[in-house]
Amino acid sequence: MKIKNLLLPVILLAFGTYSCTDAYEIDAADEIIDGNAITNIDDLSRAMNGAYAGVGGQSFVAWSSYFTDECRKPSTNRGQGVQVHTWSINDGTDEPASYYSGLYSTINRANVVLERMDNFEVASPEDAALREQYRGELLTIRAMAHFDLMRFFATSYDNPNALATPIATEVFVLDMLARNTVGEVVSFVKSDLMTALDIFNTYGNDNDVTKVTPTAVKAILARLALYTKDYDAAIAYSQEVMNAVPLAATPTDYIDIWSDASDAEIIFKLKRVQGNGQIGRIFKDANGDVFFNVSNGLFSTFQQNDIRFFSLIDLNESTLQDLQVGKYIGPSSNYGLADIKLFRVAEMYLINAEAHALKATPNFTAAETAINALRASRRLDAGALPNLTFTDQNDAINKILLERRKELAFEGHRFFDLKRFNRGVDRLPSDVELNTFAEDLDAGDYRFTLPIPSAALFANDLLVQNPIY
Repeated sequence: MKIKNLLLPVILLAFGTYSCTDAYEIDAADEIIDGNAITNIDDLSRAMNGAYAGVGGQSFVAWSSYFTDECRKPSTNRGQGVQVHTWSINDGTDEPASYYSGLYSTINRANVVLERMDNFEVASPEDAALREQYRGELLTIRAMAHFDLMRFFATSYDNPNALATPIATEVFVLDMLARNTVGEVVSFVKSDLMTALDIFNTYGNDNDVTKVTPTAVKAILARLALYTKDYDAAIAYSQEVMNAVPLAATPTDYIDIWSDASDAEIIFKLKRVQGNGQIGRIFKDANGDVFFNVSNGLFSTFQQNDIRFFSLIDLNESTLQDLQVGKYIGPSSNYGLADIKLFRVAEMYLINAEAHALKATPNFTAAETAINALRASRRLDAGALPNLTFTDQNDAINKILLERRKELAFEGHRFFDLKRFNRGVDRLPSDVELNTFAEDLDAGDYRFTLPIPSAALFANDLLVQNPIY
């Protein structure tokens, strides 16, 4: 049964770690309800704030960091993230339920505005253009959420017949939607993103990195193409983004990214203001209790005079026995309040290198050019981080994955990289002294795909569970 334009509280409420606090600070006027329908461009602008409020990022960082080899649990952990860290995951675990409902809340928010944004006459050509820009942004938000659902809940990214998650093109409340296939979801996501690009090409778009821009759309397309092994598209889109957004020009520029003093390299980020969720507190409490340290395994991968080391750990607080995560420290007055960088151009260099190395006819020279340009920008001196060479595809992917591990640490990528390449979690014994039973997780373990939450299965007879759960 379809009940359109009827919003239950589930659309507007926060969902644990994936919530409204994961994006913009909004007030009641920004929420979309029948009592404040969109009747003019100002209403639409406020509704856009509500749509952006549903965009999450903290959940990806938390899950990937806890689940993989990025973290070590210290004695000061009070139970935060332990189920994920020790792979004690089932269809009743809080995080999968939170991510599933949160991403569908994001989709519903976008669909609400898409369905109502044409219900008024615009007052000027400028307002008409602005409305179309908003349409492109909403389509991108909806596409990204569908892609993220697929990343979490599909067993494969390149098997078009594998089950993904339901596609939602309308506001839904009581609808029962069956799971679509990976091929269907990828086609839908591409369609929304290409429509958004067409809109931006016609009506323009500003360069605000806290909003969706044409460059952000191309970055999403590059990531999607890489996951689905469409390497030619991954090369083309990543190169366009690389041409548009420069790498940090100096070590200071790079370090300033993590203090939010600079938007160098940023393509799309979630701005943090007072009242938002503090991403840094998934690693350390405001009172100083450390929930998770940088793992010894990750720490050991860094070479001397690699500028990334200075953001990896909190140099002011860390010791060799207490390596504290440094990317999300935030201001001294509000520990952990830091912007979440959803897309950085550094990822595009890594996508470009991987796609060149793994396409049917590898181009190792192009792959080396991309990854070495990134490494050159991370050198503190000329002798640091010598250029890499690739002897074959296996050698290339091992080196690229290591570079991704270092460059994208604590940004929500490691879990998906291990899943994409069917690799397990291999922690050092020194990283599991308090949980020795969770040292290794085999490649291909079923827990690399999250379970469909039991609440969703109970409410929707058309859903089927992922294997083994």
